[in-house]
Amino acid sequence: MSVKKCKNCGYENDSTMNFCLECGIQLVGNPLSAAKTEILPATGQSVATVVVPKKKSRKYFWIFGGLVSLLILLLLGFIATLYLARRSGQNNASVKTPTPMISPTRKPSPMPRKSADIGSSNASVEPPEIEETTAPDPNFTPPAKPTAQGVFNVKADKNWQLSNLDVVPNEKFVLLAVGSVNLEEIEKDVSPEGVADKKYQTRRLFPEFPFGALLMRTRYADGKYSKISAVAAKNSTSIWQNAPDERGRLEFCINDNAPDGNDGEFIVSLAIIE
Repeated sequence: MSVKKCKNCGYENDSTMNFCLECGIQLVGNPLSAAKTEILPATGQSVATVVVPKKKSRKYFWIFGGLVSLLILLLLGFIATLYLARRSGQNNASVKTPTPMISPTRKPSPMPRKSADIGSSNASVEPPEIEETTAPDPNFTPPAKPTAQGVFNVKADKNWQLSNLDVVPNEKFVLLAVGSVNLEEIEKDVSPEGVADKKYQTRRLFPEFPFGALLMRTRYADGKYSKISAVAAKNSTSIWQNAPDERGRLEFCINDNAPDGNDGEFIVSLAIIE
C-alpha cells in the first residue's frame, strides 16, 4: 500500500489523501510556500498556519511603461512637426508672389457748386466799385533799372498784390504763369486763364475777364496804375512790351471779388529780352 508522506510533519498518509491527517497541509500540488504549526492552549492540538506568499507589486511597472510611452509620443510629434514645417517651406518657395499693379492717381472731383454762389447768366451784372488810392506810396520809388529775372507768387486769397518785379519804359520781357488755385465752393484746379463760364459773373472782380483769371497791371509811384491785362489770355503771346511812359512795379491779383476762402497760388516768372 502506497503512502503519501507529509513534508511538513512527516506523517504517512494514504495515497488517496490530498491533505495530511496530522497537520492538515495539502499533500498534492502544494501551492503553499510554508506552514507553521501552532499548539492551541485549550486542546493541546497542533494546528498548521499557512503562510501565503505575497505577490510582487506591478505598480512601478505600469508607471515606467507609461513614461516610456509618453516619451515615444512626444518624439513622434516632434518629428511630424519638423516634417510638416519643411514641406510648408518648400511649397512657399515654389509660389511666386505676383507684382502688384499700381493704379493711376485720380484727380479729385470738382467740389459741388452751391446755387447761392452761382449767378444766373441772364441776370444783369454791374461791375463792383473799386476804391483805388492815388496817393504816392512812401515805400515805393520809380525804378531806374528793370528786373532782369524774377519770380513772384500770387496768392489766391488776396486782392491786388504788389510784386518785386520792376519795369521801365519800352522794356520788352517774357512773362509766364504756372500753378492752379481753388476757388471757394465753385471750382478747383483753376489755371491762370480762369473760368469763362458766364454764370460766375457775380464773382468776377472785373467782368470783362474770366472768373479766377490772373490779372496784371503796372503800379506807378504816384499811386496810379496802367491798363489791366490778363496774364494768360487765350491766343495771346507771353511776350510783353511797356509803353514809353510805363515805369513802376508789376501788380497781380485773381479775378475774384470774394477771395478770402480761396487757396493755392500762381507762380509768375519774368525775364527781360535783350
